[in-house]
Amino acid sequence: MSDLVERARSAKRESKQIEFKSSFDPTSNGEWCEVIKDIVAIANSGGGIIIFGVNNDGSLSGLPVEAIGRIDPADIANRISKYTGCIDPPVEIIDIERQGSLLPAFIIQSSATPLVFENPGTYDVGAGKQKTAFGRGTIYYRHVAKSEPGTTEDIRFTFERNLNQIRNSWLKQVKKVVKAPAGAQFIVQTQVDRPTILQSNTVRIVNGPKGIPVILTRDPTKGGGTYLHEEVSEGIFDEINNVVDANRILTKGQTRFFLGPQVYYRVYAERQHIRQDQGQMEMLFHAGACEFYAPNLFWALELDADLVAKYIVATYLAPKSPQIHWFMRMAVLLGAEFCNWIYQRWDRKWHNYSQPPTFYFSFDKLIKDFKDSDQRLLATHSSPTTKLTIPGQTEASCSELMQDPRRADALLSAACMAIFEGNSQLRSTARALDYFAHGLEIVQNGKQIAEAAITAIGDKLPGDFEESSLVD
Repeated sequence: MSDLVERARSAKRESKQIEFKSSFDPTSNGEWCEVIKDIVAIANSGGGIIIFGVNNDGSLSGLPVEAIGRIDPADIANRISKYTGCIDPPVEIIDIERQGSLLPAFIIQSSATPLVFENPGTYDVGAGKQKTAFGRGTIYYRHVAKSEPGTTEDIRFTFERNLNQIRNSWLKQVKKVVKAPAGAQFIVQTQVDRPTILQSNTVRIVNGPKGIPVILTRDPTKGGGTYLHEEVSEGIFDEINNVVDANRILTKGQTRFFLGPQVYYRVYAERQHIRQDQGQMEMLFHAGACEFYAPNLFWALELDADLVAKYIVATYLAPKSPQIHWFMRMAVLLGAEFCNWIYQRWDRKWHNYSQPPTFYFSFDKLIKDFKDSDQRLLATHSSPTTKLTIPGQTEASCSELMQDPRRADALLSAACMAIFEGNSQLRSTARALDYFAHGLEIVQNGKQIAEAAITAIGDKLPGDFEESSLVD
């Protein structure tokens, strides 16, 4: 913050991090609401400073602001908590010298989790009228020099900022990293100071006889392991969970992913580090399966069979796109017996229709192909020789990925990151990789899910499907 204070001393205009207030009356509820809006917006945008006694053009207002310096910090905390629920507001009062005058200022720290207004900032403006500085459920960010309601891009900015901070903390612990050219040799210094030259493309490094080995390799097909220090592994991905927690706050108990598909893919890229909570897993599973038609099998494996079956039943009773495509893929993983049971009921519903929905015929073909193909290949409409390509990664065939789910898992994370960064063309590839990474586990546990779905459906026939809404 020292650099920020130095810039604030001479800044001639407001910015994303610097806000000027010509005056402030600590006894006015309305002025408090407006200042709290700025505090929250600045905290959500990475931190900053509010200087009192300065006009918008950077000149001194000359108005009395001494009372601000006498505000009890606990009063600021209570007021912010009243509107946001934040019990530890990131605000500190300091004095700053500017143009020969000593002015009070609020230093505002960055908030890792976006602060959301839980109560409206409404106040009287006279003549029986009221004004609302911010509404309930809104998130404010700084846009240039204004505090305005946030967008999905703002949430993404918070996410990336926090991850960058984690990366930087890692890099500070790295003394030296050397990229060896092709054909280079490793020289390992032993305890007796005799160097050993290793003529190898890989090196296995382990500290201690009971340590977990780490392989340094130039061959990406041999990668995929996890390398985390035990002292930091529990907290290193807190920022991923903060994003999921922010979504929970925004949705107020609804089972949906408010932050949009792009952020969902970023969360799925780090799926192993999301807290294993059934409510949270259900929300994420619903988002992938029913909202975005995105990878979702990892969440399904963390849920009770009855919960997964609930969404299968819901799609059966009210078939619509794109959920029906997810439904058919999941049914294939649950086995031929379940697929035949579903098709019999679809046949009762649509057999005599002059124009049955197209997925009715697609599902019939899937069932006929069961004996000749792996369930994962059927679910992804792939062949063993089909190649899946991720920019910057080694190309892999479906046959190779079925033999190596860990590699599929690593490629899936890379694909999700690329989608988060703007490569939407990889979405179908990511769905396919999801089945090669996690599909076998669904197959192995499918009987329990299928039985729960069959019991819940009973004799009910599916609802009508509007063909015009079908989008593959």
